[in-house]
Amino acid sequence: MPTRTKARGSKVATPAPAPAPVVAPESPGRYRARVRMYRHGLGDCFLLTLPRAGKRPFNILIDCGVIGVGKQPMRDLVCHIRDTVRAGQKTGKSRLDLVVATHEHKDHLSGFNQARDIFNDDFDIGAVWLGWTENLTRSEIRQIKQARKRAVAKLEASLAGAAMAGVASEVGRSTAAGVAALLGFSSDDDRTGSGRVAEALEYLKARGDAAGDLQYLEPGGEPLTLPGVPGVRVYVLGPPRDPSLLKGSEVTEQMKKEDVVYHLSRFGDVGVDALAAASSAPGQPDGERFHPFAPEHRIARTFRDQWSPATPRPNPYFSGIQDFVARTYDDPSQRWRQIDEDWLSAFGELALDLDGDTNNTSLVLAFEFVRTSEVLLFVGDAQVGSWQSWAKVEFTVPGRAKPVPACDLLSRTVFYKVGHHCSHNATLKKGGLELMNREDLVAFIPLDEATARTQGSKGWDMPAGPLHKALLAKTAGRTVISDVAKAVPRAAVTAGVRATKTFVDYFLK
Repeated sequence: MPTRTKARGSKVATPAPAPAPVVAPESPGRYRARVRMYRHGLGDCFLLTLPRAGKRPFNILIDCGVIGVGKQPMRDLVCHIRDTVRAGQKTGKSRLDLVVATHEHKDHLSGFNQARDIFNDDFDIGAVWLGWTENLTRSEIRQIKQARKRAVAKLEASLAGAAMAGVASEVGRSTAAGVAALLGFSSDDDRTGSGRVAEALEYLKARGDAAGDLQYLEPGGEPLTLPGVPGVRVYVLGPPRDPSLLKGSEVTEQMKKEDVVYHLSRFGDVGVDALAAASSAPGQPDGERFHPFAPEHRIARTFRDQWSPATPRPNPYFSGIQDFVARTYDDPSQRWRQIDEDWLSAFGELALDLDGDTNNTSLVLAFEFVRTSEVLLFVGDAQVGSWQSWAKVEFTVPGRAKPVPACDLLSRTVFYKVGHHCSHNATLKKGGLELMNREDLVAFIPLDEATARTQGSKGWDMPAGPLHKALLAKTAGRTVISDVAKAVPRAAVTAGVRATKTFVDYFLK
């Protein structure tokens, strides 16, 4: 242990902080599975450990990302994963037998950029699993990616262009801030210079290729097995194959009425080109093509001519309607008439659609322990469309005469990783949580509430009240939020959940 000595004229040396423990106090010595949720902020990072007799444990890393946190905290987290996996190992790299990347969002993948050198230098990776929607060798996937890239470019242009610079209203500024926050999920990683989220995904593909085991998984079919882990089957529930469900992130009025969800509407791809009118500079082809009014029907207040292009001049043709406009459109009491910034709501809805569509590409996995029939469910950020698709997903299980429906797995779930930080449209009610009827159900929510409140202009409602209340009821209080400011509920501790400031552990004993 370092000592504090002081030479003449020198400063007192501060001892290096002790490394965070890799085992929580009072953890069981033996277990069949351990699910570790890291408490690093608003993001997902889960380490699933499956002990093997006479061998080192089988370790699965499911996502590693965050928003609102810089590079060094994520590097510290990845070092903790390394030390946890290496515990009891004298030499060699830490072995992640499987890395699962659920979908292309910063709060799930940023760590693979921010700690890239640590992953390269200190880890062996045995396999990488991705959803089928990441397989760019398939033409339909390339089309989806290209359409998304095109829409993102339109949104980014709207934020950077002259049209957005002129936004004056509170609603306009609010919408602009919300669009920027949603786009941040797929853009630069917290301004650390670490690269884009797509680069993290490409890195994992390269690691999977190098390991000789890169798989793009589709729902249904036969369950997968894990090398050297007998008695555990892995079922793939999503992403959905049905395009209408893959892009189904909306919560309709009918769904609300029928109480299907814990309570967004879509803008759709058809509106992407029309938005070019708002983000294009005057006179550009896109702006003219999609402008709502033809030039002969427009009466601008001012214009610029070739003699004074830098200075707008009053439009003499506007004077004839100026009094009428002043009494109606410009009257502060009739502000509701103004449509100058209505196009912003379309941008906001398109941004929400892109965010939801990416969430619906989440790789959804259910780990079944055959002898006891218990299931651990990891849904990524799957939203309404993905959840609805599971009603038709079936699995062919060796030794069983009839297919196993996905709803059967939900009914046997003992651990649920709550999707999308417990937002309102990321857990289906009917056909979802209501099917999870185990009396020992535990739910983990990866969420930092303080960070969520800073997103956009009004903050994000996480955890969503109705869903959080339903989770607490379903689990009899065994619902744990990763936020270090939140105490682990007594009911969860009684059920065997253990925690430190760095992580929270669930044990299947």
